[in-house]
Amino acid sequence: MMQQVIQISLSGHPTKFNLDADAYDELRQYLDRARIGLKADPDHEEVMRDLEQSIGERLADLLPADEHIINLTDMTEVLAAVGPVDTGHEELIIAKGIPRGGRRRLVRIQEGQDIFGVCQGLAVYAHMDVDWVRTIFFMLALVTGGVVGLVYLAMAFILPVVPTLDEYIALETA
Repeated sequence: MMQQVIQISLSGHPTKFNLDADAYDELRQYLDRARIGLKADPDHEEVMRDLEQSIGERLADLLPADEHIINLTDMTEVLAAVGPVDTGHEELIIAKGIPRGGRRRLVRIQEGQDIFGVCQGLAVYAHMDVDWVRTIFFMLALVTGGVVGLVYLAMAFILPVVPTLDEYIALETA
């Protein structure tokens, strides 16, 4: 069986890298997530160039020779070393990402959820810290004898689900 090898170059790095198809897909998904998360950042192009350069430097450290093909394991290690892209969601949501007025959607957000993601969705919708929303829900559940807990369960089944905060921001800013 022939292995598909894709040759790429990363911004700001002179070396061309040979990646197998799985490693290429992993890198593409990582960069796509970063691009979506940084969409509203005015310096997103510069940040993406810096990110690609950092990945390129780490990949170059892996190369024993020009003929080395970077596999999925290598790529996963490099991307883990680079780490997730900090998109500053909290500041983005409050400052410029999602407008306070106009039509907004109340959803459940799975990323960062503790139970069903209802508080995560409410926090983004209300431009509040999720810890405050969870505390308020807990206190209201105690005071109302669990009625608010039933409301929470109803919301868990009624609200549409969005997997990540990046996707919610993309949905709201589109």
